[in-house]
Amino acid sequence: MSQTEVAQAKAMMSTTVDKTKMYVSLDQSQAYSEFRPRYNDDLFRAIVDFCKETNPNLNLAVDVGCGPGMSTIGFCKYFKKVMGVDVSETQVACAPKDIPNCEFKVGYSDKLPFIKSGSVDLFCSGESFNLMPHKETFAEADRVLRPGGTIALFGYDVLRADKPEINEVIQKMFVKFLPYWPKESTLIFDKFRDITLPYSDYKRREDLKIVDKMNLEQYLGLMKSLWPFVAYCKDHPEVDLAKELRTDMTNVLAKVNKPGDTTFDIAWDMFILMGHKPGK
Repeated sequence: MSQTEVAQAKAMMSTTVDKTKMYVSLDQSQAYSEFRPRYNDDLFRAIVDFCKETNPNLNLAVDVGCGPGMSTIGFCKYFKKVMGVDVSETQVACAPKDIPNCEFKVGYSDKLPFIKSGSVDLFCSGESFNLMPHKETFAEADRVLRPGGTIALFGYDVLRADKPEINEVIQKMFVKFLPYWPKESTLIFDKFRDITLPYSDYKRREDLKIVDKMNLEQYLGLMKSLWPFVAYCKDHPEVDLAKELRTDMTNVLAKVNKPGDTTFDIAWDMFILMGHKPGK
């Protein structure tokens, strides 16, 4: 999002969202796991290459705010062991259980008593650090990281389609949802530009993208996986929001696509903040 769009969004967003109720239902956790965008290997390689600058040993990566493990599992082929941690029991329940070097735990980003001090090579968080206590999480990251270890925060911006007519429909939905997003989400919309990592040599990357093709059903699934969709439906039980979203997108696809084609090209801009814990 542009700086102007971020400012406009912030003015409409809520300061009273109860974050403890977000992403706790099994249905939404399953939708999250099925329909949210998948990080590609460009992101994982960028973070791993940064890790290797100061630490050739990739023994343990810890992904906090991991949700159902969509970013966690991407590190499994690079690290001997990977651990995902999330406060939501239902999100953790939806995480994969068949990856030998990966485990998931229910826990908090700022309280990791099951991880030894100085044992972690990568402490990371994808698309969720905005909802965490920053100072306390940084302190816990510093405790568990070994000297030369890496902290990495990453995420993706708002969905963009390849055709302006489709983007108008997405923007209409986005504006409808804004009052139900917690204000902390503006940090995501602004690509964590207001976040400063605790280590002085940190770097930022904004040159990576998730590029994909989406059909109508996947679009609706993605919308249902968002917390604002759930919150809006609770506040407006008289509105069939899923039907409204389906109608809006169906109409625009009928105008811009060939008959019967319900697919469209999409992209998310990714961003990464990475820093090295100083060595001894």
